Amino acid sequence: MPVGDLPLKITKSFLRTRDTPFSENLVNILDIQLHGPSSIQKTDLETECGICYAPYLPIDEELGDRSGSSTDCTCEKYSCSRTFHNVCLGDWLCSITTRRQSFDVLFGNCPYCSDPIAVKINSKK
Repeated sequence: MPVGDLPLKITKSFLRTRDTPFSENLVNILDIQLHGPSSIQKTDLETECGICYAPYLPIDEELGDRSGSSTDCTCEKYSCSRTFHNVCLGDWLCSITTRRQSFDVLFGNCPYCSDPIAVKINSKK
C-alpha cells in the first residue's frame, strides 16, 4: 500500500469500523496480521516447586507416601500463584524465625511475594 493512500484509507476505515475493537481496526487500516498470545500458559510453566524447582518429589523411603508426589500447595495471591511441595514449604518455613505454628499447621510468608501462607506438616517423623 502506498504511503499516500494511508490518510484516505484511515478515514474510510475509521468511519466503517467505529464499533469494532482497536486491534481489529488496526488490522483493517494497516493491512497487517497481528500475532495472538502465545499458546504457553502460566500453569504450564509454573508446575514446579518454587523451592526445590522440581515438578515431583524424589522417590525416597524417607518421604513415605509423599514420595514422587507433585506440587500440592499454591500461594493464594493471584499475581504470585507459586506452587510448592508441602514438604519443601514446611522445611523452608521451619528454617525461618518468623514462622508460627498451631498444632500441625505452620504459618509464615510466601518466599516469593511475602503474603501469608500456611502448610500442614506431617507430625510423624
